[in-house]
Amino acid sequence: MKRGCLCLVVASFCTSLDVRAQSDVNAFTAEYVAAYDAKDAARLQALYDSQSRACIRAEDKDFYDTALAAMWRQPIPPKYTATVSPVNENNLHALETFGRFPVKPSRELHIDYQQGDDSGTVIVYLVQENGRWRAAQPCANEQTLKKFRDEAPERRAREARYQALAMAIRDPLRSRLTALLLAHKTAEAIDRYKEASGQDVQTAMFVMDQLARQIGR
Repeated sequence: MKRGCLCLVVASFCTSLDVRAQSDVNAFTAEYVAAYDAKDAARLQALYDSQSRACIRAEDKDFYDTALAAMWRQPIPPKYTATVSPVNENNLHALETFGRFPVKPSRELHIDYQQGDDSGTVIVYLVQENGRWRAAQPCANEQTLKKFRDEAPERRAREARYQALAMAIRDPLRSRLTALLLAHKTAEAIDRYKEASGQDVQTAMFVMDQLARQIGR
């Protein structure tokens, strides 16, 4: 199952980078993956450039914490590949509907992984700061923050519904779905649950995400 990552880009190693720059990106990627898999917001945000970190004001911390929690539900396995490329300007413009980068990224890093039948990509935009690679993050604009707060009750209600549906799954279906999720066959688990429950695809996806968390995957 393919997963994207909100606002994050990991740059891949391209031939335009010299040996030292490649080594620096390699080190950055290892630090980034370790913080990501530890679900350590402070450690991850320490890898942001200083102006991106300055966007995370105390009054907006709930927004950024929610974005991170949605992003790292599935850890990056050890056997990932990292590639650096020039910034895709179209993707950059699309992100700017959410907010603006305080410093325009110069590279984008893609971390790709495959585990069982599940696959994913984490994208991190990069800038140079004091001779080191740092992750660049857009600063959420007022419209984005307002929408986030206005939709909070509806978002909590949806989350509670998906949790309840996941808790309500009984054996033998629960055991079958659990085995598929532990084997990283998420797409098959979604299809099985959809057929058994009569739920739509989107609901089945979110319910399987909740079940995965409940079984500690």
